[in-house]
Amino acid sequence: MITFETFGTPGWEEMVRLRHQVLRAPLGLEFSQDQLAAEVNQLHLALWLDDTLAGTLLLLRPDPTGTGKLRQMAVRPGLERRGFGSRLVGRGEAELQRLGAVRAGLSARTTAIPFYERLGYVAYGEPFIEVTVPHRSMRRRLDDPA
Repeated sequence: MITFETFGTPGWEEMVRLRHQVLRAPLGLEFSQDQLAAEVNQLHLALWLDDTLAGTLLLLRPDPTGTGKLRQMAVRPGLERRGFGSRLVGRGEAELQRLGAVRAGLSARTTAIPFYERLGYVAYGEPFIEVTVPHRSMRRRLDDPA
Protein backbone atom coordinates (compact mmCIF):
# COMPACT_ATOMS: atom_id res chain seq x y z
CA MET A 1 0.00 0.00 0.00
CA ILE A 2 1.31 3.48 -0.88
CA THR A 3 0.27 6.36 1.35
CA PHE A 4 1.03 10.05 1.62
CA GLU A 5 2.60 10.88 4.96
CA THR A 6 2.38 14.33 6.53
CA PHE A 7 5.54 16.26 7.34
CA GLY A 8 6.48 15.97 11.01
CA THR A 9 4.32 12.92 11.79
CA PRO A 10 5.61 9.54 13.02
CA GLY A 11 5.22 8.12 9.49
CA TRP A 12 7.37 10.93 8.07
CA GLU A 13 9.96 10.40 10.82
CA GLU A 14 10.15 6.72 9.90
CA MET A 15 10.68 7.74 6.26
CA VAL A 16 13.54 10.03 7.32
CA ARG A 17 15.16 7.15 9.22
CA LEU A 18 14.92 4.88 6.16
CA ARG A 19 16.32 7.56 3.84
CA HIS A 20 19.17 8.13 6.29
CA GLN A 21 19.92 4.40 6.49
CA VAL A 22 19.93 3.91 2.71
CA LEU A 23 21.12 7.23 1.29
CA ARG A 24 23.15 9.09 3.91
CA ALA A 25 24.70 6.76 6.49
CA PRO A 26 26.73 4.81 3.87
CA LEU A 27 28.32 8.14 2.91
CA GLY A 28 28.92 9.21 6.50
CA LEU A 29 26.37 12.03 6.14
CA GLU A 30 23.47 13.26 8.24
CA PHE A 31 20.42 15.32 7.31
CA SER A 32 20.67 18.87 8.62
CA GLN A 33 17.68 20.46 10.33
CA ASP A 34 17.50 22.94 7.44
CA GLN A 35 17.37 20.12 4.88
CA LEU A 36 14.54 18.42 6.74
CA ALA A 37 12.66 21.69 7.32
CA ALA A 38 12.77 22.34 3.56
CA GLU A 39 10.61 19.23 3.07
CA VAL A 40 7.55 20.83 4.66
CA ASN A 41 5.88 21.56 1.29
CA GLN A 42 6.99 18.38 -0.44
CA LEU A 43 4.82 15.30 -0.89
CA HIS A 44 5.99 12.23 1.04
CA LEU A 45 5.11 8.83 -0.44
CA ALA A 46 5.52 5.74 1.72
CA LEU A 47 5.21 2.16 0.51
CA TRP A 48 4.12 -0.15 3.32
CA LEU A 49 4.22 -3.94 3.58
CA ASP A 50 1.81 -4.61 6.39
CA ASP A 51 3.23 -2.33 9.12
CA THR A 52 6.76 -2.16 7.70
CA LEU A 53 7.98 0.82 5.70
CA ALA A 54 9.41 -0.77 2.55
CA GLY A 55 10.19 2.36 0.54
CA THR A 56 9.88 6.09 0.31
CA LEU A 57 9.91 8.84 -2.33
CA LEU A 58 9.60 12.62 -2.11
CA LEU A 59 7.92 14.79 -4.74
CA LEU A 60 8.37 18.43 -5.56
CA ARG A 61 5.24 19.98 -7.03
CA PRO A 62 5.39 21.10 -10.67
CA ASP A 63 7.22 24.35 -11.34
CA PRO A 64 5.95 26.97 -13.84
CA THR A 65 7.42 24.96 -16.74
CA GLY A 66 5.29 21.95 -15.78
CA THR A 67 8.18 19.91 -14.38
CA GLY A 68 7.73 18.03 -11.12
CA LYS A 69 10.64 16.37 -9.39
CA LEU A 70 11.20 12.98 -7.78
CA ARG A 71 13.82 12.85 -5.05
CA GLN A 72 15.27 10.85 -2.18
CA MET A 73 13.89 7.44 -3.19
CA ALA A 74 14.94 4.66 -0.86
CA VAL A 75 13.93 1.00 -0.58
CA ARG A 76 14.58 -0.92 2.64
CA PRO A 77 17.71 -3.12 2.42
CA GLY A 78 16.74 -6.69 1.63
CA LEU A 79 13.64 -5.61 -0.30
CA GLU A 80 15.42 -4.28 -3.40
CA ARG A 81 14.66 -5.67 -6.87
CA ARG A 82 11.08 -6.59 -6.02
CA GLY A 83 9.42 -3.76 -7.97
CA PHE A 84 8.88 -1.43 -5.01
CA GLY A 85 10.97 1.36 -6.53
CA SER A 86 9.06 1.11 -9.81
CA ARG A 87 5.75 1.22 -7.93
CA LEU A 88 6.83 4.33 -6.03
CA VAL A 89 7.97 6.07 -9.21
CA GLY A 90 4.71 5.18 -10.99
CA ARG A 91 2.59 6.50 -8.12
CA GLY A 92 4.76 9.61 -7.90
CA GLU A 93 4.42 10.29 -11.61
CA ALA A 94 0.64 9.85 -11.42
CA GLU A 95 0.47 12.36 -8.57
CA LEU A 96 2.66 14.85 -10.45
CA GLN A 97 0.37 14.54 -13.48
CA ARG A 98 -2.67 15.08 -11.27
CA LEU A 99 -0.99 18.28 -10.07
CA GLY A 100 -0.45 19.46 -13.66
CA ALA A 101 3.07 18.25 -14.45
CA VAL A 102 3.92 17.36 -18.04
CA ARG A 103 7.47 16.23 -17.17
CA ALA A 104 9.20 14.54 -14.28
CA GLY A 105 12.81 15.22 -13.44
CA LEU A 106 15.27 13.77 -10.97
CA SER A 107 18.93 13.64 -10.01
CA ALA A 108 20.10 10.03 -10.18
CA ARG A 109 23.19 8.55 -8.67
CA THR A 110 25.10 7.14 -11.60
CA THR A 111 24.58 3.63 -10.21
CA ALA A 112 20.79 4.16 -10.46
CA ILE A 113 20.73 5.40 -14.08
CA PRO A 114 19.87 1.96 -15.59
CA PHE A 115 16.88 1.65 -13.23
CA TYR A 116 15.48 5.01 -14.33
CA GLU A 117 16.25 4.34 -18.00
CA ARG A 118 14.05 1.22 -17.78
CA LEU A 119 11.26 3.53 -16.61
CA GLY A 120 11.67 5.84 -19.63
CA TYR A 121 13.97 8.49 -18.16
CA VAL A 122 16.75 10.02 -20.24
CA ALA A 123 19.97 11.44 -18.82
CA TYR A 124 21.03 14.91 -19.95
CA GLY A 125 23.71 17.44 -19.14
CA GLU A 126 27.06 16.79 -17.59
CA PRO A 127 27.62 14.54 -14.56
CA PHE A 128 27.85 16.38 -11.25
CA ILE A 129 28.64 15.63 -7.62
CA GLU A 130 25.82 15.72 -5.08
CA VAL A 131 26.15 14.42 -1.52
CA THR A 132 29.71 13.36 -2.40
CA VAL A 133 28.72 10.93 -5.22
CA PRO A 134 28.39 11.31 -9.02
CA HIS A 135 24.88 12.07 -10.31
CA ARG A 136 23.17 12.80 -13.63
CA SER A 137 20.05 14.83 -14.29
CA MET A 138 17.28 12.76 -15.85
CA ARG A 139 13.80 13.52 -17.13
CA ARG A 140 10.85 12.10 -19.01
CA ARG A 141 7.63 13.40 -20.46
CA LEU A 142 4.75 12.04 -18.44
CA ASP A 143 2.50 11.60 -21.48
CA ASP A 144 5.02 9.22 -23.10
CA PRO A 145 4.57 5.54 -22.27
CA ALA A 146 7.58 4.15 -20.39
